[in-house]
Amino acid sequence: MASFHIGTSIRLKIATSLLGYSSIRTKSLGVEKYYNIELSDKYDYYIPDDSDPEDVYKEFEYLTNTVAKTLKRQPDHDLFDQHLVETLATMVYGSNLIESAGAGLDMTVKLCEAVFKAEEIHEEIIERDNEYELLKRELMAKKLPHSYLAVLQSHREIIQHAKAARYMIEQVCIDGRDISEEIILETHRILTFKIDTDQGTPWTEYSGAYRKCPVSTGFQSYMEHTRVPYAMQKMIKGLQSDLQEAEQLGDIDPVGLAAKYCHIFVNIHPFLDGNGRMCRLILNSILLKYSGTLVCIGQTEDDRDEYLRIASSASYREQNSEDLDGIPEDLKPQHFNELATFTLLHARESLRKYISVLPKNGDEGQRRTRDP
Repeated sequence: MASFHIGTSIRLKIATSLLGYSSIRTKSLGVEKYYNIELSDKYDYYIPDDSDPEDVYKEFEYLTNTVAKTLKRQPDHDLFDQHLVETLATMVYGSNLIESAGAGLDMTVKLCEAVFKAEEIHEEIIERDNEYELLKRELMAKKLPHSYLAVLQSHREIIQHAKAARYMIEQVCIDGRDISEEIILETHRILTFKIDTDQGTPWTEYSGAYRKCPVSTGFQSYMEHTRVPYAMQKMIKGLQSDLQEAEQLGDIDPVGLAAKYCHIFVNIHPFLDGNGRMCRLILNSILLKYSGTLVCIGQTEDDRDEYLRIASSASYREQNSEDLDGIPEDLKPQHFNELATFTLLHARESLRKYISVLPKNGDEGQRRTRDP
């Protein structure tokens, strides 16, 4: 396990990358790049509270500026480091919950904090451990399987998800590497390490490797497995192209960019299992790198239902527009617009919570009470 507190590393990265005036500095292959954070045309105007995406984005930009100024005024802030760790843990909790994986919030936060703070953690537990009993009770309360093996898997799903999140964030956001197939494959290997699929496929047969068979979720079938390697190469090239264009223009929309590649990835569905959690790790890695923001999706039933509705609707439209392959990319319909708006609302909420923890006028700030 890495030996540093990732909350501190993220805070330092935010403090040096957010420049104020809606601009950000990133590093790729050792080269510094500068962007203005700007609204793009990648949004759907469905917002439930009748807000306008342009108004929400203005607040998003204002909040990033406020975070930048505050961190530069008082860069050392233990409470903000802790808040970032709790946010990451809540991100893991909600993402697991969408997939009926992991366990309750308290246990998830406890295990994730150990991973994110580089503390010692027992990867294997036995029946007489306190963690084992707590996990079993949480599974029983949710009326989920709670056998010895089910408890062990729940424990492992939390730890491996946290390790996968830490790895991708370190690679992409802290070390400044571009998202690549190698990083995605290694992240998936960590995420699914020693976790067999619900259908009984051993982890050794699918972990960190593109699938070699068809997959589907509900009524949704995804592309033939023979197309997956090419589709992943095309996705990475598309992301590189979008970043190059943003660099040339000097403008970037981190929320729209993150939603786009979250959508593309999940509709490739390159792995036998773990695609949903992986797409949300990609979403958050792009967001964090280019805006300093993390979003927590799936904490409540309403939020999960809305996210799954948006994802299902977008996948359906994507599947029914596959005959548009010959049309230039800029003329194709954008099926991720609704996800972009959904993500924008969550990003604004995340930044509001950042502000609530950061000090005001030199004060030490108020510790946030974690959401239920």
